[in-house]
Amino acid sequence: MHLIFYTSVFTSLTFFILISPSLGSAQGLFQEIASGLGNAGRALYYHSKSIIGGGQQRPLIDPSHHDEAQKSTATRYWLDQQDHNGAGRGYAPFAGSDYPVYRNVKSYSAAGDGSTDDTSALQNAINDAGNGASRYQNEVSTRPALVFVPGGTYKITKKLDMRLNTILVGDPNDRPVFRPSFDFKDETLIDGEDYATHGTYGTTNFFTAIKNIVIDTTILDKDRSTIALRWGIAQACHLTNIKIQMPNDSRGHTGIAMTQGSTIAVTDISIEGGAVGIKNGNQQVLFKNISFKYCTTALAQTGGFSAVLQGARIDTCAIGVDTTGAGQLGSLVILDSTSVNSGPVVKFRDSSHDGGDRNQQIIIENLDFNGHNPIAIGADGSTKLANTNNVETWIWGNVSPGTYQTGKTLTTDRSPGLLSNDKFFTMRQPTYQQYDNDKVVNVKAVNDHP
Repeated sequence: MHLIFYTSVFTSLTFFILISPSLGSAQGLFQEIASGLGNAGRALYYHSKSIIGGGQQRPLIDPSHHDEAQKSTATRYWLDQQDHNGAGRGYAPFAGSDYPVYRNVKSYSAAGDGSTDDTSALQNAINDAGNGASRYQNEVSTRPALVFVPGGTYKITKKLDMRLNTILVGDPNDRPVFRPSFDFKDETLIDGEDYATHGTYGTTNFFTAIKNIVIDTTILDKDRSTIALRWGIAQACHLTNIKIQMPNDSRGHTGIAMTQGSTIAVTDISIEGGAVGIKNGNQQVLFKNISFKYCTTALAQTGGFSAVLQGARIDTCAIGVDTTGAGQLGSLVILDSTSVNSGPVVKFRDSSHDGGDRNQQIIIENLDFNGHNPIAIGADGSTKLANTNNVETWIWGNVSPGTYQTGKTLTTDRSPGLLSNDKFFTMRQPTYQQYDNDKVVNVKAVNDHP
């Protein structure tokens, strides 16, 4: 299978990826499309030959380029340079021909200078339904939006609300900073849950994403109740490439509050400071490549059924994961993660004497630990897993149905073909930010290829 073009399921914007099982047909498609595109087309075609030519199957992105976000050579992000008004524009068939799928917040008078109040401009860009109408309180998914935010600092004086079927995308080469004003009164800076879905516990909040932004709450009192991002959403939603900066030694700030909903994945997030990095009560979620630093508690489980923390780095935090307030949490898996200069990696309630399902079952697999505290402790502070440099596999719970173990150490066989640096291979969600606009082709705008 080979990566050629991509069609966005959110916004009908077609840019990159088409999967083809045939090398010959893939090359033919590239040649046909490239023939009408001048220099950009020739570059595309010859690049395609380097990918799929020669009968060799090669990965499109070298795993060594895991930190792609730090290697960009482009001077301006290609996404905003594409033609969003012509034949290749995003099109919402049930919203009218003049409906603006793509919108740049600068077109709505957002300044991004750190001093102008940009709240209304940002919210208007999110809400716009065309012809003066608003998507506010309109619980339908037929009006998609891709909201682009160029680099800058955007001062907000009250909470921003997301909408269904909306992607908020910052420039990955110069991530925009969302910062509250000194007199910010609301608890939450950005609310990922569409107001129209309130009362459904986030389970009808679909097709929402936030990418490539920074949220900075350090200007606010460190002990006031503050939520940088509330993320009570459902499937087909994601967060990626986000940095949240909060005051150190805080007793009130939370980075991401996921106290309800049914999301799937939260990836490539950096959280610094705050009382709680992430507060999670979603039904199920994969946290992948999350960095916590200077948080009092990195991840607080307040509920949910299952959670996986993969590739996490916990640095100088009092507690890694606290599940003692999680109630019905079925299981927690901590996979391929690292703890440095921190307190216990996990604090949990011992369910071994419970009846029924015996929730709060813990699995730790491939943990590197550099510290002086126990790795796992009970709710009463008792040691469940003592200090060691590396944990291969450790289980507190059902090894198999009906076989409950209270701290069993196991060996897990891992196929070398699935590993990179002794961890299961993962990679950041690509932004293709290193490419200039003339290297990106919108196939909807190519003649004879509608």
